[in-house]
Amino acid sequence: MFCPQCRSEYREGFTRCESCDVALVAVLPPEAGDPADRDLVMAFETGDPGLLAMAHSILDQAAVPYLTQGEGIQDLFGVGRLGTGFSILTGPVHILVERVREAEVRQLLDGLEEDAAAHHLGDHAGEDERDREPEV
Repeated sequence: MFCPQCRSEYREGFTRCESCDVALVAVLPPEAGDPADRDLVMAFETGDPGLLAMAHSILDQAAVPYLTQGEGIQDLFGVGRLGTGFSILTGPVHILVERVREAEVRQLLDGLEEDAAAHHLGDHAGEDERDREPEV
């Protein structure tokens, strides 16, 4: 038994909290701010650790609260990330935000994958020129 106000736990047989003088409940309601109590939606997903780091940075700088799902288990299993950029057992990492901030987050992270792909291609585009031997 629990007090819904101060969240103290009581043995069976007690019916009221001695501190708060309220009726005890069998199960505590979620605390305010508990992620389980929020309406979360997936706003971004990636298997690329570099893109994930950039997304973290952008959201942290904008002071947007978010949760990641699957980030800590990407390399847990022996299969690892293989060629997909993410573990085929766990899937890509999801960034979850409150539904009321979804549009804002999508706008902040819009084009992140395209920018990274263009930057990556730009890095490799010059390699061909540098790797060639000078013509004589």
